[in-house]
Amino acid sequence: MPTFIIFLSSFDYKILNAVQSIGPKWEPVSYFLSYGIGAYGVIPAILFLVALMFVGKWRVAAELVVITVVSALVVILLKHFFAIERPHIIDPSIITYDTETGFALPSGHALMSLVILGWVALKHPRSHIMLWGTVFIVLLVGLSRIYLGVHYPSQVIAGWIFGGLLLYCFRILEQKLWAPYTKKL
Repeated sequence: MPTFIIFLSSFDYKILNAVQSIGPKWEPVSYFLSYGIGAYGVIPAILFLVALMFVGKWRVAAELVVITVVSALVVILLKHFFAIERPHIIDPSIITYDTETGFALPSGHALMSLVILGWVALKHPRSHIMLWGTVFIVLLVGLSRIYLGVHYPSQVIAGWIFGGLLLYCFRILEQKLWAPYTKKL
């Protein structure tokens, strides 16, 4: 077995055990983080969408809809491309507070929370509260997925990496496609 795979497996189990050592007292918080805030980004996207429309930021609201749909499609494609099972299926001895079906790599919750909250934070570059709040919430959503036993830490990290790449691509596309027209308006 390659050294990297051995290292990754050891890393995953050490972090998984450390996060789950909190015990069942964090279960309600994890459910809220995973299915309230991090529900594939749908709930935060809807909340931000309504808020943005309420304050008249229609363009940002439209961008948020597009990046949410595109990101969700990317998650589905990546999960089917990698086709890696969830931790509780690979190792039945793992504590599971939730059992999800479907493939696990990358963590869709980690990816979507980073993309959606990151996009909103990018639209408010001067707001340090928005930036650090985004970092904090994205980290908590990822930890909640590990705690619930539905992802290995490496799968959450992969979600963050793919989410960061998507966010970067969306930002570049926005600058290339929208910036030339902004000057003319």
